[in-house]
Amino acid sequence: MVKSTVRYLLLFILGGSMLFAASHTQGEQLIAAASRAFLPASAHAESLGAGNQTPGSATVSAPASADHDKTETGTPTFFTSLANSFHSNIIEENRYLLIVSGLKTTAIIAVLSTVLGTFLGALVCFMRMSRNPILNIPAKAYIFIQRGTPLLVSLMLMYYVVFASVDISPVPVSIIAFGMNFAAYVAEIYRAGINSIDKGQMEAGIAMGFTKFRTILFIILPQTIRRILPVYKGEFISLLKMTSVVGYIAVQDLTKASDIIRSRTFDAFFPLVMVAILYIFISWVVMLALENVEKLADPKLRRKQVQGA
Repeated sequence: MVKSTVRYLLLFILGGSMLFAASHTQGEQLIAAASRAFLPASAHAESLGAGNQTPGSATVSAPASADHDKTETGTPTFFTSLANSFHSNIIEENRYLLIVSGLKTTAIIAVLSTVLGTFLGALVCFMRMSRNPILNIPAKAYIFIQRGTPLLVSLMLMYYVVFASVDISPVPVSIIAFGMNFAAYVAEIYRAGINSIDKGQMEAGIAMGFTKFRTILFIILPQTIRRILPVYKGEFISLLKMTSVVGYIAVQDLTKASDIIRSRTFDAFFPLVMVAILYIFISWVVMLALENVEKLADPKLRRKQVQGA
């Protein structure tokens, strides 16, 4: 009876000391040595079983099973969270309408700014190539200022300073600001393309009876367009991507729409990645369209198509 009491007392002491010894490097070795010294084999086995039932050991085994569950359900959880993000960012509260509206605004600003900048750039190019200093000097100053000023600063100056006293929508202001900036680059593109044409072609056209205007229209301009299209294509795509800053003047474009969705869902990953993919897709479509125009402007390719037909 005394031996049984002493044995169970030792079991109680060892079981309680396991929690204290577990934090030490040699704790397990001390417990095993004490068990072998004071207890027989059967009691040692009972002590190990009792030790496994302590609260400390139960709390250690729980995270392992949780990690195991996470490992087993990791893949479905990712796709489930992706589906939930799609629903909360796109479907819920009809938030896809913000993306559609922003996409339409971005397209309008990009296209109209390009049209305005193309024609305004032609005028600036004409002034820049003129020998009259009254036309030449203002054109040089315009190009220098527009190319040296950040586009965002020009946009904010146009909205908050130039049109500050006018009740006007920020979308037309964005079109004017982007068009003026685009015109400066296009003017230099035009000038480089025209200067790349041999001057003898102008003389040959006039010698053949063409007027100077008709020579430029039918001889110089087609060659210039074919040579400047690759550079023009790059500038147009750059303008398309630069429209993402119009949110600074309260224009709800594609980027601003993603920012509104992010502020409501507190999810930055899905809206921003989605907008980046949309910009890439739009740029790709524009690139394909301008490449087709470039092929149509190439006389060698047209000649091959005629011969093939």
